[in-house]
Amino acid sequence: MDSDSQGASVLLTAQRLIAIEQSLCLTLPKSLNRGFAVSELSGKMLTLTVYNTAFAAKLRQFQARLVTHLQTEGWPIDEIRLRVSVQPRAQHVTPMQKQARNLDETDLGHFETLAGALRPGPLADSVQKLLARHRRGATKS
Repeated sequence: MDSDSQGASVLLTAQRLIAIEQSLCLTLPKSLNRGFAVSELSGKMLTLTVYNTAFAAKLRQFQARLVTHLQTEGWPIDEIRLRVSVQPRAQHVTPMQKQARNLDETDLGHFETLAGALRPGPLADSVQKLLARHRRGATKS
């Protein structure tokens, strides 16, 4: 096998694994979509790498449903094996950029209006804490 056909084979395999992972994500609850990766398809066995034992236990509850789903989509899979890996999926995680900005007087005025309209409770307390924190920060500058 020459290097071009090897590269094409690897690309095809990667595309298949990505397609299977996307299909699984459509079937699973959203809370379970980030804790696994499709790592191998060997014969009729699919191997998923999961990132902790608690997630693996939860995913086991869905194994039969996932196999059935993949079979209806045309994938020749009879079994799903879970492999726990404690290494995080760092290459797939992009850090969130902080999108906060300092609140100006107009913003604080809107929060004061909101605070005046709220009934006493946890939300009203949180808005008051936000106002106190930002007013205190404004006096320090």
